[in-house]
Amino acid sequence: MRAKLKYYSLILICLLATAELFAQKSQTFEFDDNKDKVIDNIFRYVDGALVEHLNDRNYDQKYDYKMQVKGNITRIEADNDFDGKFDRLEIISNKGTSSQYQLYDINDGKKKLIVDREISNLDHRETLSNESNIKCSYENFLRGLEGVDDFIDNFDPIISRIGGGVFEFTPGVQIHKSCLDNLGDEKFPRMLRNSLDKGLSCLSDLASQDKDKSMKGEISNLLNFFNIQLSGKVNPTKFICHNKDYNWSNGVVGYASTSEAEIKSLGIKHPFVSLNPKMEKSFFGGIKNGPSTDELEGVMFHEMIHNFGYRHGTGVDTSYGCEACCFGNDKAKKYACNICVGKYKDEMDSAYIRDMALMSKESGLVSAELFLYNNIERIPVNQENIESFFIGLATRGPGVLQEFKKQMEQKGYKIRETSETKELIRDAKNYRPINSFIAKVSEAYARALVTSFVDKEPSKAKTALRMQITSKSLFEIADENARDSQFAAKLGRGIRMLEELL
Repeated sequence: MRAKLKYYSLILICLLATAELFAQKSQTFEFDDNKDKVIDNIFRYVDGALVEHLNDRNYDQKYDYKMQVKGNITRIEADNDFDGKFDRLEIISNKGTSSQYQLYDINDGKKKLIVDREISNLDHRETLSNESNIKCSYENFLRGLEGVDDFIDNFDPIISRIGGGVFEFTPGVQIHKSCLDNLGDEKFPRMLRNSLDKGLSCLSDLASQDKDKSMKGEISNLLNFFNIQLSGKVNPTKFICHNKDYNWSNGVVGYASTSEAEIKSLGIKHPFVSLNPKMEKSFFGGIKNGPSTDELEGVMFHEMIHNFGYRHGTGVDTSYGCEACCFGNDKAKKYACNICVGKYKDEMDSAYIRDMALMSKESGLVSAELFLYNNIERIPVNQENIESFFIGLATRGPGVLQEFKKQMEQKGYKIRETSETKELIRDAKNYRPINSFIAKVSEAYARALVTSFVDKEPSKAKTALRMQITSKSLFEIADENARDSQFAAKLGRGIRMLEELL
């Protein structure tokens, strides 16, 4: 009798486990990125959230990129030299609004920890003008670029109310009524439509122009992510415009969740995009307290890319690259599109560092600084990277460039005059500080960078900088509207990044 009870108990346990498994709706989306009739990219979702991604980036029918999510842990393995052995491991431990990020190099089976830091699960985007003015059901989903093309051709969204103050804009994208209230019932949907239309058309064109079929760029993944999102079969991206609990200071236009995060006061869970509630539709059809309409459309596309897990400061900065490529000015486009396509070995590739620096210089974005400061200990000190670092500081102004160049020369490193550095070298040479205080701040700023980059001692640099100046004191000067306020604000934003990232 006892034997029978044990037997039936085991059956019951198995049935309960099976029921729990099937209660979690599982979906698999498969893609043939090079159209050779062999699946080379697989995305698995459970309950609308991504749990696994397998990618064959060099089309040899072996998955050289594997991402898995188990509970709060995301594990990413990559074989970047395609020798059949994983040589890179990333572990992201989700802690709510932030995650612990660990990056390992793997050589001969031995792991070496090279990055261990806390990163935000919310990535924000400042306005450009802010910086320039100083801002178990298994489903196959086999689609290629034609999926995006079909979406663009047939994109005529009809907003429908789905309850809770939320409207469906198109499958996979929802709008909270606050965005319609703040930015207009007609204007906001039109901006969102333009954002998706321009962005997806741009990505599709970039992918079709890529003639090198031996190696897959990041753009293939990005198009696949959008295909999946706009299928309406996974958790929808929600646009909201009334999160007043967030710190919207210093020109922040919007932010997005990059992993499982939540705005508890609103009951909004990942994926979401939150736009600054201070922005409003103006009487003349523009935007008050915010960027231009065109720039905001780019920001919205940028933030949606974050929803797929792309972050600033870890890996290639796909969000900034694709925004500047598809919505930016012509001068920045070449470098930005290289980043958006994403054909680099990894983020330490000197070609990527140079493209990032030039994109930032021509667009006014702070993306190069975010990358440089986040990875300052890892970036090799060689001639090409030294000059890329110099170019990447263009957004901080000629005073910092002048001091950085001088202090690097004192260390024995020369910044050559090339077509890419000539203009900046001239500006640095001709610069005269507005007063001795601003000169001292520029000197301290550059010293912190040189100590961190060349000597590889960011903690020492951060401590020394803090003893001389803080971003808070600079912002206080900026608020005084004195002659040096504009310079103080620009330096203050840079020092704030150093305080947070070094």
